[in-house]
Amino acid sequence: MEQIRRRNLEVAQFKQLCALKKYIHRHSPPTIDDSELEALGVLKRTDLDVDNSSPCDFEPRFFSPWYDGDSDLKEEGDGARVYWSETLDRDKDHPEWIPNAGYKYPEMRARWFNREDLDFSVPYRHDYRSHYVTEAVMLPTAADTPHTGITMFDPVVAPEGTMLRSELHAAVTLLREQVRSGRFTDHHTKPVLVLSYQWETHGRITQAHIDAKLNKLVIRQSRLLDFKAKQPTPDAYIFLRWLINRPVGATKYVSVQDDDDPPQGRDRLEAGPPLVEVESR
Repeated sequence: MEQIRRRNLEVAQFKQLCALKKYIHRHSPPTIDDSELEALGVLKRTDLDVDNSSPCDFEPRFFSPWYDGDSDLKEEGDGARVYWSETLDRDKDHPEWIPNAGYKYPEMRARWFNREDLDFSVPYRHDYRSHYVTEAVMLPTAADTPHTGITMFDPVVAPEGTMLRSELHAAVTLLREQVRSGRFTDHHTKPVLVLSYQWETHGRITQAHIDAKLNKLVIRQSRLLDFKAKQPTPDAYIFLRWLINRPVGATKYVSVQDDDDPPQGRDRLEAGPPLVEVESR
C-alpha cells in the first residue's frame, strides 16, 4: 500500500510539472521574475552559496562540488587555456546556420539522437524572442542516487532578480522525467542541478527539487558567475568544480521499521496543494 501511495504522489507531481511545462511553452519572454515564480507556486529559497562564505546553510542542499580547491583543476586546464578567448561566430563556424529559420540542421539531427537515447525530449527553444539549447544531460548511475544534471546554452544574461526561462524549463523537464520513469519511487526527493552558460560572459548554478511535504517546486540559485576575461576567471573554476559535482543529502524515504517516530517520517507525508498556473499578462 505504501508503494501505491508513493506512486500516486508521483503521478500528481507529474501532472503539476506538465502544467508548468505547458506554461513555459506558451510564454515567450526569456526571463521570469520572482513575482511570476511565486504566482506559479515555485518557491525560491536563499542563494546557493558557491563561495563557501557562510558557515551555516540551513536550506536543503543535494549537490556539492567535487574538489575543495581549484589548484588541480588549474593544472589540468592549462593546456586548454588557448580556447578560452575564442568566441562563437555562427556565420563563420557553422555554415549551415539559417538565420531566418532559427536553427541549424546538425543541431536538429543531434536532437533526434538525444530523444532516442534519453527517451525524452531535451529542453530547447527557437522563436523570435527566445533561443536556447541543451548541451549535455547527466543521468543517475545508481539506484540510491536520483540526482540528475543538465547544462544549457542561453544567449541571454539574466538581469538581477530574474530566472532564465531556459533554467526553469530544464529543471521542470528533468524533474518530470524523474517522476514519470518510476525508477526512484522510494525517494521523496529527486534533485536536479542546472548549469547555465549565459552568452559568453556569465554562468549560473541552479538546484531544483520538489518538496514532498509542500508539494512545490523549490529552487536555489548561485550568484551570477563572471567569465569576462582573457584568461579563465576564478568564477570559471567554481563553475567547473560544480560541473563535476557529487550527490549529497538524504533523498530516500525512511522505512517504517527504521523510523523511531513514524508520524514524522517523510514516508507519511501527504500531497500538498497543487501548483498555481497564472495566465498571460
